[in-house]
Amino acid sequence: MATDHAELWKALNPRQQFYLKTIYDEDQGREAAQREAGASGNWNRIPASEWRTIDAYHEPAVPDLVGRTDLQLRWRGAGHHDQGTGSTIKVLVSHGLITTDMRRTRFGLMHQVAMTKQGRALMRWVTKPRAARTKVPLKERAAEVLGQLYDASRSRKGYLDWMRSPTIDKELIPRSLARSRGAYAGFEITEEGISHLTEHHAAYAAAYPKLNLPDPSGSVGWPEEADQMLEGLRDECWSLAHAAERAGEKAKEESKKAEGEFREKFYGRTGELALAMYREVFEAKSGHAKALADIYGRYQEQMQVVLAERLPQYTAATLAVVTALVEGTDPAAAIRTRVEGPVSALPAFTPTGVVAVDVEAERLHEECLRKRRRKAATTRRGTAKAATGLQADAVPTPVRGTDLEHPWALAMHLHKALRDGYLYRLLTAPPEETQPRKRRPAGLLDKPALRLLAALVTAESPHRYHHARKEVERYGRATEEELAAIPRGLMAYEIKQVTRSTKAPELLVGRSLAEYTNLVRFDGFGHYGDNWPLLHVTQAGRDHLDEHRAAYAEFHPDIALPAPAGPAVKNG
Repeated sequence: MATDHAELWKALNPRQQFYLKTIYDEDQGREAAQREAGASGNWNRIPASEWRTIDAYHEPAVPDLVGRTDLQLRWRGAGHHDQGTGSTIKVLVSHGLITTDMRRTRFGLMHQVAMTKQGRALMRWVTKPRAARTKVPLKERAAEVLGQLYDASRSRKGYLDWMRSPTIDKELIPRSLARSRGAYAGFEITEEGISHLTEHHAAYAAAYPKLNLPDPSGSVGWPEEADQMLEGLRDECWSLAHAAERAGEKAKEESKKAEGEFREKFYGRTGELALAMYREVFEAKSGHAKALADIYGRYQEQMQVVLAERLPQYTAATLAVVTALVEGTDPAAAIRTRVEGPVSALPAFTPTGVVAVDVEAERLHEECLRKRRRKAATTRRGTAKAATGLQADAVPTPVRGTDLEHPWALAMHLHKALRDGYLYRLLTAPPEETQPRKRRPAGLLDKPALRLLAALVTAESPHRYHHARKEVERYGRATEEELAAIPRGLMAYEIKQVTRSTKAPELLVGRSLAEYTNLVRFDGFGHYGDNWPLLHVTQAGRDHLDEHRAAYAEFHPDIALPAPAGPAVKNG
């Protein structure tokens, strides 16, 4: 499959690759928005085939009437939106990467596109490195917070001064990896948490390579000095490019002032002495403007010369760091070697085996070595366009259409992968375990249902807030005996906070592991109609969790299970 993806990606030219990237980014943005809305309880019943359909361009092109689509704004921002858009989209359709549709508007037709499964698979292969299939006890967010707790323990305060954290409350404290310092007083890591982070540091680095977790053992992996040197090179090149651009603009502005002529007719019946004063002031301003234009022009030339020297050093440094990581040598030393003097030729790119890094890096490196440079294209306003296949923000305006364009894009692409040791953790991840895959025993619940069952058992604790009773006391009418008989469980809004699955409650009720109690008989004001549901665990649910506790700990280690308790508290 990887070979097919490589051949398919190479079959697309840079422009087609750029269009596919932008469509994929828009598709993933909409998917993230849907996921976020669902997590907050705003369920959207619109079929995915509808919200994944993206407006591309209108026919006829009447932006003053219908505006521009999000895709058009991205293409236009990079300078790649022109009459060839339709042909580019047809090529992507012919490869089965996207589908097209259209809808009628008051002024014509709006052409629409949507990613196919093959298109998403190709873009995931290009953009997202596959993390190691290493089972780890904590989820990514919980592991990140545990690292923050450890960093805070070594700070001046000695603790993390957060007022509250659901991740710490639900994931770390039940495992004794962290503890609360009191109500709204912050959190701190425990000795068990430090030992856990030390023991599983390598596994977390392999499973979550984007996390730069601290290592309590003190071993140094990715040197912080390498990040500082690369950041310094990037900032220097960026400031030189934009300062040179501003200097050029100022030089033109002052030159225009210096070339002006003194116009006596503007001064009307002014006397000779006053006119002589105005003429002398004008000549002084013109001389000052000419001096400023010369200063701006001189510094612009100097900054362009320095940029032409420093940017190849920045690009060569990123290439050298990649080679150092592949060969297992010191990346900081590799950077020092490349910044000692001028770079006559870029070093070769060393493949890393990470597709998301290699595919784009190899293409950009080939462009850097081309002898015949493309002719710089400009927009209608005279602004230089980025080369085809480059994102608008990948290359700053001052270097577009110059020999520094592709070296800049290559350096930024590699630097993004190197930042905070991301590529280092991908390359140094321990080998995946080759143990035979274990089959999950029959009868076990899936993750959403197990998470809900664990929450129902936890809600039975007499030390926890009795939400259902307080709800009835506040919004209903019941005697003290009736209040005492209300079971401990979860209301509808609490179930949504525990799991986003709408099938988990039905699954537990269908297997008699939980049951609903309708509190509508206590609704003395008619607020809830004929249904005021409370979901609570049954004895069968408690027995199921105790019986399969070891199996769940093995197959779902990221779900915190409540500790075995004594007799369940049914009342109060």
